[in-house]
Amino acid sequence: MKYIYIIAVMLTGFLTAESPQEIRVLLDTQSSLSSIYLSYIHCTDSSLPANYIKELEKILQFDFDHNGKTKVSNKTKEKELLLTSSDQQAALLKGIEAPFALSFSLKQKGLHCRVYSLLEGHTKSFAEIHLTGSLAQDRQKLHKLSDAIHKTLFREDGIAYSRILYSYQRKNGSSEGSWGSEIIECDWDGENSRVITEEKSYCVTPVLIPKGEGMTKEMFLYVSYKTGQPKIFIASLEEGKGKKAVDIRGNQILPAISKKRDKIAFICDATGRTDLFVQPIHPDTGRTGTPKQLFSYPKSTQASPTFSPDGSKIAFVSDKDGAARIYTIPTEAGSSRPTANLITKKSRESSCPSWSPDGKKLAYSAKTEGTRQIWIYDFSTGDEKQLTYGPGNKENPCWANNSLHIVFNSTDGISSDLYIVNLNQPEAVKITKGPGKKHYPTWGLR
Repeated sequence: MKYIYIIAVMLTGFLTAESPQEIRVLLDTQSSLSSIYLSYIHCTDSSLPANYIKELEKILQFDFDHNGKTKVSNKTKEKELLLTSSDQQAALLKGIEAPFALSFSLKQKGLHCRVYSLLEGHTKSFAEIHLTGSLAQDRQKLHKLSDAIHKTLFREDGIAYSRILYSYQRKNGSSEGSWGSEIIECDWDGENSRVITEEKSYCVTPVLIPKGEGMTKEMFLYVSYKTGQPKIFIASLEEGKGKKAVDIRGNQILPAISKKRDKIAFICDATGRTDLFVQPIHPDTGRTGTPKQLFSYPKSTQASPTFSPDGSKIAFVSDKDGAARIYTIPTEAGSSRPTANLITKKSRESSCPSWSPDGKKLAYSAKTEGTRQIWIYDFSTGDEKQLTYGPGNKENPCWANNSLHIVFNSTDGISSDLYIVNLNQPEAVKITKGPGKKHYPTWGLR
């Protein structure tokens, strides 16, 4: 059956992986990066070992090197002396040679940070952070501090304290064993990974549910094969125990949820073809009514829905005109059959679209000279631009909440890992490591 073939194609990423070579991004950047100076963490009577403090410095370096706004400048003895002088403000204006500077000091286990905006002549001190000596806990505290500094300097929310969910696949038991997959949570730098589901089955395509007013638990959707057929489940991040989210026969795959939490889009073969369905839901009480077939086309397969931020449209993949390409369609069918509007015209093998939270762009994967690369579609201009280059098939892009960063997986047959990239910097950064295959990342907020 064609459906079985499509499912196999969508899951082949679990059997492939990423080359160690660098992934380069050649898209025109949106803005230049501001230089920022980060001091060493200067210690006074601290019981924390020197190598631990170095790890803390690496965390801060990562946050400010990859936030899409700043690039950390090289440390020098002269600049360190300026930051520890008695008249820091006057000294900084003379010698730091960067728009921003951060000064860090550690007394016993209390970390202090002072921020200098040299162009505006402003300074700000942040409340003491009590370090525990546990790198997992302290890492999150530093990510939170990085976002607070980002807000101070740019009046925009940062994403260092955000989280990423993904599917982690490995063989069960011996080398001849079956493949299993669970849902994993990690920090934006790939650290602090934690297993959420423990179904000992095949769990894929997690989707974080936007947090709404009154929600006491953070929830996510995912697809599980634990009952045999792929079905869509909903679970909390705390418990990881899913219950069915959609009541319809047949295979259910590739769920997406609207920002208002009033609709779930998914792909299902209940009618004999792999069609696009929408399930109305209530933000607080769950599904309402029955799923509705939104789009179907003779002898074709639909895949990978993603909602526009206002929920009025869905972008999805269809091969109705031959090769797989990306279309948009209204989420309300009305009295007549809705028309699908083709948007990707350069590439005839496009997949896994992701709508940016600001509604301006669509990230997707497209076969480019034999290798799948990440592309960006601009809704205001209709332009399609290639974002990534280099070896390894890059798939399943997902935007961060700032509409600047993207996480994706890259595979080439040996391993599979996650990368993050932002539209202002030319390098994609590998954030996962170790055995197993990491796929289907989704980005959310804490």
